[in-house]
Amino acid sequence: MNHDGLGPRDLPGGEPEGTDGDVRPTEERLRRALDEDARSITPTERLEAILGEARAESSSASRPAASGFSDVSQPRHRRWLLPAAAAAAALLVAGTLWAVNRPATQAPTVAGTSASPATQPPSSSRSSGAPSSIPTQSAERPSATGPGSSAPPAASVTVGVPVYYVGPLAAGTGPVRLFREFVPTPVAAPATDTARALAALRLAMGAPPAGSPYRSAWTGVDAQSVGLAPDAIAVRLSSGTKDPQPLATEQLVWTVQAALGSVLPVRFELADGGTQVSPGHPAGSSYTRPSDPMLVLDVLAPIWVDEPARGSVVKAGAPLTVKGVASVFEGTVQWELLRGGTRVDGGFTTAAQSAPARAAYTFATKPLTAGDYVLRVYATSPKDGSTMAEQRVLFTAR
Repeated sequence: MNHDGLGPRDLPGGEPEGTDGDVRPTEERLRRALDEDARSITPTERLEAILGEARAESSSASRPAASGFSDVSQPRHRRWLLPAAAAAAALLVAGTLWAVNRPATQAPTVAGTSASPATQPPSSSRSSGAPSSIPTQSAERPSATGPGSSAPPAASVTVGVPVYYVGPLAAGTGPVRLFREFVPTPVAAPATDTARALAALRLAMGAPPAGSPYRSAWTGVDAQSVGLAPDAIAVRLSSGTKDPQPLATEQLVWTVQAALGSVLPVRFELADGGTQVSPGHPAGSSYTRPSDPMLVLDVLAPIWVDEPARGSVVKAGAPLTVKGVASVFEGTVQWELLRGGTRVDGGFTTAAQSAPARAAYTFATKPLTAGDYVLRVYATSPKDGSTMAEQRVLFTAR
């Protein structure tokens, strides 16, 4: 486990898009945009509820916040809920949807520190006692079974949350890394920040999406709650995992920090009184991401695909615009489009920066005919041309 602190690029809003900084500001924008998209799909069922919530929140905006772990999204929502309701009404009249342009950024690795205090000064040392391999898992539509999922609440909204999954770099074998995907999931209304974070954790810990190369290290373990204090994020699990995959804890830390848009360290509490979150990761420590790009390479997959989303439906008869993040040699990103196992299109593009930086890439395919596709985005070795890393996304054109 690396023991590095947070740098300036980890601060919210402190990282330019498409650079090697933190990914949280972009995740926050895309998450909120997906929220707005989801609400606009069924506007007639939500408008009156939104306006009612706005009036109720407005009348209580002057009340002081509760002490201890709290939902930080509520005070912020009181400030903009009425304008948001007005915006929702405008969207209803216009009948438009907003499409997200997601520039990619870098994300640093998880670092473990002493649990007391929760926030600690940055450290440049690196521990040699932590494991370095990991488990696998994926991001598609949330399933309705298993400890990481549940039936949609009676009054819910669909939101998009960033989820980190563990999977092999290429071809289902070899080293494993974290892959981030944005996943739509139902959350009880009104959708608070901590509710979104809890939903994201349960997706990360749940069953992998069908057809993905990911696997879960958290079978039989449930995320029970997420709390936010001035100095830490508190995550309560039903127990730790005995799965030996060492990126299991990192997976949860990256997911909850991204979902909250917070750089605060993460503290775990185990309801069964256990002492380890995962093998080699004590429950009595605090964990966060390092800012060193070289350390990030040990944790994050070199290729991420942000658009199209896994399992999405795109327009047939039009080119597909693909967007994502890469950290590869000379920024060279290769791709191919498969249909029924046959290559129907392909090419290459260049990310805005080369490794070890993480930067945005984008390209467009030729117009698609209707049908099911697999998009494969990959990077090859400059030595022998072998595949070093890849990400595959299934989608449908209609």
